[in-house]
Amino acid sequence: MKKGEAGFSLAELLIASVILVISVGAVASVLRIGESLHGKTQEGLELQENVRSALDFICRELINTGSGIPYLTQINGSPAIAIPIGAKLGPLGQAVLTGSIYFVTPCDGAGQSVTVDGEGNNLPQPIRTDMLVFMGGMGDARFVNQSAPGPSANWGELVYLEDNSIFAAGNVVLISNGFQVSLGQITQILSQGGLRFENGSDVLGLNAAGDSNNPNPNQSAAAQIPGGPPPQVYPLASITYYIDATTNPAHPSLKRLANSAAGAAAGTAVADDIENLQVIFQVDADANATTPAIPIDAPTIDQLSLIRGATVSITGRSHAQTGDPAYPDGHSRLTMSQTVFFRNNILR
Repeated sequence: MKKGEAGFSLAELLIASVILVISVGAVASVLRIGESLHGKTQEGLELQENVRSALDFICRELINTGSGIPYLTQINGSPAIAIPIGAKLGPLGQAVLTGSIYFVTPCDGAGQSVTVDGEGNNLPQPIRTDMLVFMGGMGDARFVNQSAPGPSANWGELVYLEDNSIFAAGNVVLISNGFQVSLGQITQILSQGGLRFENGSDVLGLNAAGDSNNPNPNQSAAAQIPGGPPPQVYPLASITYYIDATTNPAHPSLKRLANSAAGAAAGTAVADDIENLQVIFQVDADANATTPAIPIDAPTIDQLSLIRGATVSITGRSHAQTGDPAYPDGHSRLTMSQTVFFRNNILR
């Protein structure tokens, strides 16, 4: 050191070191807080997007409920459709025992119960979820061919269309001339626009056997009534939305099943971490289009033909813990609802 130059004393160095440590600690603390806030914000955005996309997925499809089911009553277009007893078009592909099916089937509290939270701990009160079961239009209709080879053969086992290119074996279709209705499952695509509905080859059990004394309902449904509308064939699906709380109880998922005899095992996931599904039906109790619909949890059989729409509510939980003090497991929750009025079942 040159003469006249002063250095740092030990005390000054210690003080500077302490200040540096405090400064670094403060910066690190701010960074940790920022990182935590960013994580919570990201989890919140992902939760919102997850619930919203699941709700949109259902409602886009639900708006087509009843599409293809013609107006057969003076009130609306939602009569029960006669099908063979045992056909597997009920909730989750269960057999229908009544011999008829409506375009929407209320299943209040009939879904899987959610029993654990996001960390796998038992909930104080299990959540009873609904199932949403409806008949939905799945594509464009095609006209029945009224010329040779004719609308039907083999007592309704064969139906010929002007164009069968959009159909495939396994499709469920509704055949109607505006007066008669038949629901069946295609077992084979034929040349000249033919569709085969062979009884016993349809895994859903929809195809009734026909003979000369008791023809398959397709035969009359595919024949044009004088003065009536041209017969058409509509692709349909019996669709079930439900909560799967069994596969991964801590992270239940919303699943969809369509036209399946395999039951819940064939369901496909729409969204994960969905804790609750609830459906309230909008019922036109007085059959008067000028008065508001009444929200009803579980409509009676007499009210099924008066259902105009549904309010769907979905509750999701964050996949990771966010430290939300409102819930013991620390996962955030979000509920979204949307009301859909069905497209083709209101006569104005």
